[in-house]
Amino acid sequence: MIEAVHRALLAAPVERLVAHPRLPLVAGVDATRPAVYVWDLHLRPVGTISADADSYGNLPPWERYEQVPELAWHPHEPMLLVTAGGVLWRWTPDGVTTWPTEYGSLAFSPDGGTVWASPASVGGEDAWLASDVVEHDASVVGGGPRWDTGVAEHPAGGLVLTLASDQGATLVLFARSEDRRMRIRSRALVLDADGYETPVWSPDGRRFAVRGNAYVQSLEVYSFPALERQVALTLREPAPASTPDWTEFALDWLRNDIAFGHDPDVLWMGTPEGALLALDLAAGTATTHPVGGAGVTALARMASGQLVVADRDGGLVLLSVPGAPVTPDADGVAGFLAGTEPIDATGYLWDELERTDGVRTWRDDDLARVVEANDDDPTWLRLQAAINQVRSDRTDQP
Repeated sequence: MIEAVHRALLAAPVERLVAHPRLPLVAGVDATRPAVYVWDLHLRPVGTISADADSYGNLPPWERYEQVPELAWHPHEPMLLVTAGGVLWRWTPDGVTTWPTEYGSLAFSPDGGTVWASPASVGGEDAWLASDVVEHDASVVGGGPRWDTGVAEHPAGGLVLTLASDQGATLVLFARSEDRRMRIRSRALVLDADGYETPVWSPDGRRFAVRGNAYVQSLEVYSFPALERQVALTLREPAPASTPDWTEFALDWLRNDIAFGHDPDVLWMGTPEGALLALDLAAGTATTHPVGGAGVTALARMASGQLVVADRDGGLVLLSVPGAPVTPDADGVAGFLAGTEPIDATGYLWDELERTDGVRTWRDDDLARVVEANDDDPTWLRLQAAINQVRSDRTDQP
């Protein structure tokens, strides 16, 4: 059974919750303006960033998207980085400091010694093909590979995953932290289209789940280290860009609504009806647990293993869920590293990697020979087949 431990009522709903990986802290992104709040384990407010920001109003989807803050917790200390609107904030219990920045995504290295920031501060129109390694005073001290969406460390340590997105396909990249920067490994997972959120690991690290994408509300779960697809669901069609009140629609079902608790076989997902679904990935069953009358807008796992849930009425609740702590699978990390190689590359990366879609692995020039695809195939594969067919037709012409 799940049980409410603490509750709070906020002035506005939050659309994203990001919990500190080790400390009893959680940050939430205001759904009505580019502001961020920090609470402790009792859901008491302990910090605020940009609370006086102007309301989003009824901005078109992509204009609003560009203003929503991105967050990164220091892995060991009570320190939160926030980037939005050309400003970088650093919050600690002692206060807030700011710097100007053009970074869209931030993540601390696993040891907390440096910050990984994307896109790169140099490169002009091609800056998105690389990233920066940044000191805590915002000075750039090195370069790194392309990435653009979150960094999630494996529960056993020694490996992180991140996303590199393009309109036709998104790469789930796996990397080690070496020489203060992200060093990509040679095997990657390919997701259809773009618009995904940072994947979440199960507590044992034997699987991860990802929500997206820009065209449908999808949920996919993959095993690790095999990268085999275990779940693929379409939850809901997206709102058209012409929807009069897109922000209102967005609160019906956001993509920051999944989390694992203690049990590595149970993925929790919030619903627009104000409930949590417990998806038993081993048994293939789903159980509904009502948590309130308002739709869930965000969900996150605290370091304690408890879940924190936000709803569209501004409710915030801390829940205890069944299960006991498990030991992360360090052997899985070691096996993945043994079966892959580091690649020292920036840029598009596509041709540098062995790619799998969770069903089939594409090596070397496999994709160059594909000339047929059906409507059920992912966008990137259909595009590749069409390109190859055009090339083949040109070659066959006298």
